[in-house]
Amino acid sequence: MATRTQLQDRLTLEFDDAALATAVVHGLADETIDAVANMCGGDVAASPTLSYRPTTMPGDRVDGVVAFSYGYRLANAVDQHEHDVPPMDALLPGPVNEQLAACIAEFVDHHPVPVVAQWEIAHVLDDLSVPNVVSVAPDVGDDGSTRYLSTAGVLDKGLRLVDSTGTRPHRVGVFAHADHAPRCVATAHAWRLDAALITGVDLPTDDDPEAGQRWTRDRVTWIGTDLFARTRLAASTDWTSFSKVNP
Repeated sequence: MATRTQLQDRLTLEFDDAALATAVVHGLADETIDAVANMCGGDVAASPTLSYRPTTMPGDRVDGVVAFSYGYRLANAVDQHEHDVPPMDALLPGPVNEQLAACIAEFVDHHPVPVVAQWEIAHVLDDLSVPNVVSVAPDVGDDGSTRYLSTAGVLDKGLRLVDSTGTRPHRVGVFAHADHAPRCVATAHAWRLDAALITGVDLPTDDDPEAGQRWTRDRVTWIGTDLFARTRLAASTDWTSFSKVNP
């Protein structure tokens, strides 16, 4: 069976949505299809690298939270055409990150643990007066340009910031957009953290058509982008313990 057909069948299983799976696979370049096949070692039907069903853990087991943003808004739409990644003063958190911040604020109100959050979320948490938040901001080049941080880059920088305080968490609850969260959990595993989604927490599922990052504007584009990002992560780590594939 051709890899495209196998991938379409697998994504149909993962999302319980044949139309979505068809649209995602139709939009993938041959190079991405080949990379997915290589990532799966030929076993597209069962490879854990294609699971969108990460593990969960009870909130009372968590000793820290890591939070990854999903899109931002541009303060001025013109900035989108002037910069690949606009300067920080041209960016706003956006509605999905506001939803994530609200979820985190509610959780830590009952489970007061440190939070490592990408800046879009941390900005809103500050407005909500949530304590013990480490904000992970983008890197800035010598020319003043903002440099995009990948999911792995956010976690790496966030943990280095936390290490400087001597308070690195070990059992972390992951907060992210629902379609981003599985790769965020896998990334945390690659950094040797005991990571999972938190049982009973409903993560945001909406996309933002007005987001400054085009790959977060609709679900089909996001999943295609996420699949390619998974091939990059899988090339540098072992995903075998990421998640059990549900039959």
